Amino acid sequence: MLTDREYIIHSLEFNLFFLRIAREHTIFLSASLPLKNLNTIKQANVFKRAYEDLLSRAILLSTNDQISNDLVNSGEFLTEYTLDAEKITSQLTGIPIETSITKQESIIFRSTLPRSRQDNIVAQISAINDEAIRLTTSVIAFQTKLLNDILSCKAFSYTYPLMLDHVTREAQFAVMTLRKLQMKDTIDTLNEIINFEINWTRIMDEHSKFIRGYLDPSETALFDTADGFSNDLDKLLASTLALEDSPEDLARVTRETINQVTKLRDFKNQGTEGILTCKIKSIIPPLLSDHVLREANYYLKLLKTFKTIK
Repeated sequence: MLTDREYIIHSLEFNLFFLRIAREHTIFLSASLPLKNLNTIKQANVFKRAYEDLLSRAILLSTNDQISNDLVNSGEFLTEYTLDAEKITSQLTGIPIETSITKQESIIFRSTLPRSRQDNIVAQISAINDEAIRLTTSVIAFQTKLLNDILSCKAFSYTYPLMLDHVTREAQFAVMTLRKLQMKDTIDTLNEIINFEINWTRIMDEHSKFIRGYLDPSETALFDTADGFSNDLDKLLASTLALEDSPEDLARVTRETINQVTKLRDFKNQGTEGILTCKIKSIIPPLLSDHVLREANYYLKLLKTFKTIK
């Protein structure tokens, strides 16, 4: 069971990562829909604002007393590209993105928590977790209905149905994580670690396929590289799924996963630079390229944590 101190740190770390990711999911969803779906776009914007409010509240509690410099520099919360990616994506899509949150986050990380915000910090964080669970549960229902409408040809989107399914699964996994935190539980059993690796390796595998599919057909070299990652990650996912029957192979598979995800992360980093500087032809919004980069950094952090508790 987590101590109060561990609960504070684990909750803030997860919310700083997930609430930003979830907010961006609503942005990408809005950008993918035609104007005929204006009511759906408006609802996605309501969810976006709710995530922005929760993220702002989490940031205000995330001073250097709670979040280590190593974690701040890990690239799972922000990267050197995030602010520019937000600005350019907002300019290109017309979707308002509150960039002041990103600016605020960089400042808060270097500050000390004022005494006025130290009172009842566990209760404040518990409230954020509870609200994140309720909000994300509503988002899951919203996205599931939209996906069903798309699959039954009652709605249209400019993105893949698998992408909508992908972000819905991420949201479901986040709710599970938040509920564990609310019970002051942590990931420490072999089965839980295997489950996490299956989930996140599948996410990385699908990222490689999305990148491949969103590149312009003329970008043959990048397409081939993304296709290579897709093939390699298909094999890695099969090895990870096999852990359910052969858990004794976990250490070996984790080492392979760290190696493969590090290579994918570096490819995503290069891609983000190329998209931000308009040197890569694609239909990838700049913020999406930064988004998947942060997710790779987050998974690498998880993998290194898992190595220490096996």
